Amino acid sequence: MRLCAAVSLLAFVAPLAATAVSVAYAENVGEATRVQTFAYQTPPQANRAPLYRLDPVVRNATLQTVPNGSLEVTFTDGSRLTLGSGSTIVVDNYVYNQGGAGAQTLKMTHGVFRFVSGTIPKDRVQLQTPMVTIGIRGTIVKTQIGDNDNEIVFFEHGQGNIHNNKTGKNFAMSEGDMIEFDPDGNTEGPKHKPWLAGDPAVDYGMNPFGHQDGGPGAGTTGGDGAGSAGGEGSGNN
Repeated sequence: MRLCAAVSLLAFVAPLAATAVSVAYAENVGEATRVQTFAYQTPPQANRAPLYRLDPVVRNATLQTVPNGSLEVTFTDGSRLTLGSGSTIVVDNYVYNQGGAGAQTLKMTHGVFRFVSGTIPKDRVQLQTPMVTIGIRGTIVKTQIGDNDNEIVFFEHGQGNIHNNKTGKNFAMSEGDMIEFDPDGNTEGPKHKPWLAGDPAVDYGMNPFGHQDGGPGAGTTGGDGAGSAGGEGSGNN
């Protein structure tokens, strides 16, 4: 009887231990600096788990937010990524040596995002969506991938280029340019016009100090971890 109980306990504990070891040996590339409502991380070869403020983010992980949730990740090179409501992204590649070269590739699959570049050389940074590849130069970019597979990219700050993976066309982007793609990859090209994603976390960025203003470092506060309540300055105000 005791042997059966021990075997049952081992069968329960072993998968948890394997997950813990997998996460422990994964390469940390940043941390969650703000979480509102719920966010999750699925490390490579591990199970999905809640992501709390100041938890490490690992390379090749999938990051997700629930509807009405949001997440800010600060990478080791100082770049910042904000996920809005119901969003999913994969940290596909990240290499950073302080004072040296590096590389960063983020694959956005669904939802709304805001990316602020850091110190990794900009020609080694790529933002990818199902439809386009975005190259940046000192940039703040906002992106929306809709339920019907339409996509919007907006250059809030800086310059860059967009390569349409479906049509092979390239588009130069300047500060204040917005471009829309339908599900087939068709577009009228960049237009210089203001654009808001309609998600406070993405439109204003998120900031640990909880203030909101109009600048590149603007932010709103929220809960400190999955399931925690936001403060009085919550980003949904």
